[in-house]
Amino acid sequence: MDDARHALARDALQQGRLTEAEELFAAIVGDNPDDTEALYFLAAMRLHRGEVAGAHASIERAIEKNPKNARYRVAMGQVLARLKQYNEAEAAFEAALLIEPDNGDAYTNLGAMQFDLARYEEAEFTLRKALIYHPTHSPAAIQLGRALLRLYKVEEAVSLFHAILQVSPDDTSAQINIGIGCTLLGDLESAREAFEAALVNDPDNIEAHVNYAHLLLLGGDYERGYAEHEWRLKRTDYRDLSAFRSPLWSGEDLAGQSVLLWGEQGLGDTLQFVRYAPHVAKVARRVIVECNPILQRLIADMPGVDEVVDLDDGRDYDIHLPLMSLPIWYGASDIPNKTPYLAAPEAADLGPRESLRVGLIWAGNPDHARDRERSRLLSEFAPLTARADVTFYALQKGAAAKQSPPDGMRLVDLGTSFADMADTAAAMQSLDLVISIDSAPAHLAGALGIPVWVLLTRMPDWRWGLEREDTPWYPSMRLFRDENGWEDLFERVAAALTNF
Repeated sequence: MDDARHALARDALQQGRLTEAEELFAAIVGDNPDDTEALYFLAAMRLHRGEVAGAHASIERAIEKNPKNARYRVAMGQVLARLKQYNEAEAAFEAALLIEPDNGDAYTNLGAMQFDLARYEEAEFTLRKALIYHPTHSPAAIQLGRALLRLYKVEEAVSLFHAILQVSPDDTSAQINIGIGCTLLGDLESAREAFEAALVNDPDNIEAHVNYAHLLLLGGDYERGYAEHEWRLKRTDYRDLSAFRSPLWSGEDLAGQSVLLWGEQGLGDTLQFVRYAPHVAKVARRVIVECNPILQRLIADMPGVDEVVDLDDGRDYDIHLPLMSLPIWYGASDIPNKTPYLAAPEAADLGPRESLRVGLIWAGNPDHARDRERSRLLSEFAPLTARADVTFYALQKGAAAKQSPPDGMRLVDLGTSFADMADTAAAMQSLDLVISIDSAPAHLAGALGIPVWVLLTRMPDWRWGLEREDTPWYPSMRLFRDENGWEDLFERVAAALTNF
């Protein structure tokens, strides 16, 4: 081993001179292709800057020369996880643990990958094992706390993050997660203190800003909340803003401009914020909306929308603007809520009217971070059958659509035949009422001006606020909040349906 050059390279690495460190390790490997330690660090440097193929080649060579090194196996797992070869990555972490059964990094990285794959119970089990072997291993503790939050073991998670702060008082990640946990518990003052402490420690921390934004918006502080929310655009896993053909809006006048408005995050977010497109059209020369294909037929007929395009397919625009930034352009506290703002297709023919028609949506996108909290089982809607003169229409898509209705519920399946949201809108036009969990179809019903009741978790998404039964976003919407458990909520919905 070239000890002198290794020392120089490690010194550069420790001082954060990453380019210099990578060049030194590459030079060592160039002279000695079998230097496994240089290969290991070179793989780490390449993985850090996103050259995954090069990282894979380097760590693969290191393992060939020294297959019994657990660190190399962990590094291989990290590379394979980045390549989304999850089964192979898991095998690499397991191989490391066969070599070193108490390897905390192997457990931590395996648990982190399981978390990213939404396998939260497995992640909890794996990360608890990491802490058995290494009780003070902060990365494992942070990952475990995040898994506990997703499993709604919120109080335990917050206690764990506080324990981390006892050892590392300025751990920004722990502070952010305390803020998230306290928000879920309804302790908003403690959440605010945690986010603000994180921002004192790390003023440029993106996650601290974004989560602080959600807290401000939840409390109705739209001016500061939307300003903080702009930090989402800096997330490395968000959208590559450099790929756009023209600049991002930065506050200039849109008069006479050709503007690309692009959808972000979920379908519900697009449906909620596309309401601003006609207002942009009053000043802009041309308005193009880039959105998910499932929404395009619906949005194409909106007043003021000149063109609807697929992702990265917008042409000939002067400026681009994400839809969720439009409140800043329009005025954060001034919500344009005249409905309908979507031009619905002709109402679907549901046959002769024999009873009250009520649409149901009981489950959302299973990949949503809080889906376990918001989605319900169809069987939980059983109290709604107390009113006999109702025919229910399932607007549900996905695997949840296969659930059987509770006894006594007349349920007509519509959702499994829908090709896009325009089909959903056509069906809604023939209904008297839509009852939904917090999901994109709930936004659709609100945008169409159709009576819609939305069933909310105890601590809902920021857009629904904290107390009101109505919402400034949709005049036709009524909010039912979990105050004493879901069973009580469904009983209140059933009582309201009786009087509808």
